[in-house]
Amino acid sequence: MKGGRVEGAWYAQSGSKIREFCTILHPPYTSMVLSYVLIGAALSPALFVDRLALTLLAYFLGLGISAHALNELNARHWGTTLDKKDLEVAFLLSMMTALSIGVYGVCSLYVVSNGNLVPPSILLVFIVLETFFLFAYNTNYSNGKFHGDISFAFSWGVLPFLTSYYVNSLTIPAGIFLIGLALAATAMIEINLSRWCKDFRRRSNVKEIRFDDNTSLHSSTERLISDPEKALKLIVITVDLLGIGLMIRRLVG
Repeated sequence: MKGGRVEGAWYAQSGSKIREFCTILHPPYTSMVLSYVLIGAALSPALFVDRLALTLLAYFLGLGISAHALNELNARHWGTTLDKKDLEVAFLLSMMTALSIGVYGVCSLYVVSNGNLVPPSILLVFIVLETFFLFAYNTNYSNGKFHGDISFAFSWGVLPFLTSYYVNSLTIPAGIFLIGLALAATAMIEINLSRWCKDFRRRSNVKEIRFDDNTSLHSSTERLISDPEKALKLIVITVDLLGIGLMIRRLVG
C-alpha cells in the first residue's frame, strides 16, 4: 500500500471506508456489466426504458455491490477499513433489493403476457442462474469449481446481455447467442489481463528477466505490466463506449 493506493489494481484506493467501498465495487468491471445490459437492450427490437432502468439497477446492486461485497467477505483483498458488518450489510441489502427487482420483473412479465407462463419463467431462470453464480463464484463453492474464466464470462458477460435483451424483446434469436459469446470473450480478456497485472503488483518488484541461454533483461514490475494494463483499460473503454454508443443511437437515432 503506497500513499493511499492498494497494490493490486490500478484503480484501488485505501485510507477511508468510502475509498475502500469504491474499490471493492471495481468500477471498471462493474461498468462493463452495465454496458452489457445496455448492449442487450439496444439490440432488442423493442425497448422499454423502465425495464432497462430496472435491469441496470438490479445488476448494479447484484453484481456491482452484492457480489463484490461477498467476495471481500470470503477473502479480504482490498484493505481493512471496511469491517465485517459493513460488508455484510452491503451484501445483504444489495442482494435483497436486486432480488426484489427481479421478482417484480417476473410478476410484470406475467401481467403483460396475459397469464402466459413462458416469459416470466424464462426471466426467473436467468435470475436463478445469476444468483447461483453470485454465491458459487464468490465463495469458491465446490472447491472453486465455479470460480473460473468460463463461469465469470457466463455470469458477468452472457447473462447480463441475454437478460436485458429478453426482458425487452421476450425472445432470443439464435444470432443473439453468438453476440453473447463475443461479449463473453471480452469478459475473459478482462479477467485474464486483470489477474496477470494484480499478481505482479502484489509481488516484490521485478528487477530482471533471465532466459534459458543465461542472458537477462533489466526490467521492473511497472514495465512488465505496462502493456497488459493498457490493454486492460482499453477493453473496458471499448465495451463501455460500445454500450453507451449503441444506446444513444437507439434512443436518438
